[in-house]
Amino acid sequence: MADTSTVDRLDRQLLHALQLDGRAQFRRIAPVVGVSEHTIARRYRRMRTAGLRVVGEPDPERLGYTRWLLRLRCAPDAATTIADALALRPNTGYVSIASGGTELHCAINTTSAEEDEDVLLRTLPRTPRIVAFDAHCFLRTFCGNPPHWYTKLGALTPEQHQALLPPGTDEPFPAADPPSLTALGAAQETVTLDDADHGLLGALAKDARATLPELSTAVGLSASSVHRRLDRLRETGAIRICVDFPPAQLGYRKQAVLWLRVAPGALQTVGETLSAHPQTDLVAATSGPSNLVATVICRNATELYLYLNHYVGALPEVQAVETTPIIREVKRLTPRVPTRQAPATHLPRNRGR
Repeated sequence: MADTSTVDRLDRQLLHALQLDGRAQFRRIAPVVGVSEHTIARRYRRMRTAGLRVVGEPDPERLGYTRWLLRLRCAPDAATTIADALALRPNTGYVSIASGGTELHCAINTTSAEEDEDVLLRTLPRTPRIVAFDAHCFLRTFCGNPPHWYTKLGALTPEQHQALLPPGTDEPFPAADPPSLTALGAAQETVTLDDADHGLLGALAKDARATLPELSTAVGLSASSVHRRLDRLRETGAIRICVDFPPAQLGYRKQAVLWLRVAPGALQTVGETLSAHPQTDLVAATSGPSNLVATVICRNATELYLYLNHYVGALPEVQAVETTPIIREVKRLTPRVPTRQAPATHLPRNRGR
């Protein structure tokens, strides 16, 4: 692990800027933060060696996918094997081990009712060493789609934040106080992708900052065609450019998933309130007895306790909360390249244990 003392304010400003626009050119970022383009490029390369990735991910809501958060309980000696197998699946976006190594969390996207049945009714129930599992369907995501935790670190001023937004967008600067409620938005039309779009998504999943010539070579299209398709994917919201940098490198070493039971009529209020907190990385309304889930990132266990007591505990609409600390993140946004002989789409088979 890199020494967090080497991660300074400029590094955090770069993270904030890339979270706003992952494909922003260094010459656009440099004058806003008051350094040279060469300095920004050097900092980016250094952070890449420390784990920084800028990746493109399909937005499941805009593409009509169903997003699930799976909570699996397994035998302690099987947790790592099962987590690795889940991470190799192309439709998983996040996998972690929690609760003493007997619980796994896995975010997975499905594209049809048939795939729902295959994953939830056939694959998981037949996987050896999985004792039980719950499947929580995402109903509404308040924050974390895309993840914006890096913009909550306060590295950029409101003026710098506004200057680095992609043209034509208007994302508010993270507020210190909870935002007021907004009107419920109407459902957006589903975006349809063709084979070339899927190829472009695959290339961006490896490196969302790849140049147009590099993307053109990867997908076999002209640079102008790639440019038009990329603009359309971003304008329609079909793709999200996401920043992935280990929070521990920034001094935030305690992560946890909060399973909250909230009064049904207060889901919107509590969801937006939690979304405004700098500790939250994801807040979403889900199906199941815990109808709101949140992932939080804190510096240490004491800060996690203070957050639970002073922020979550202060919300009268929260009826109960269960906290599961994350022991290890196995997959976080970035695609995993298969390194095992087992197919990436299958979980471990029973070997007679």
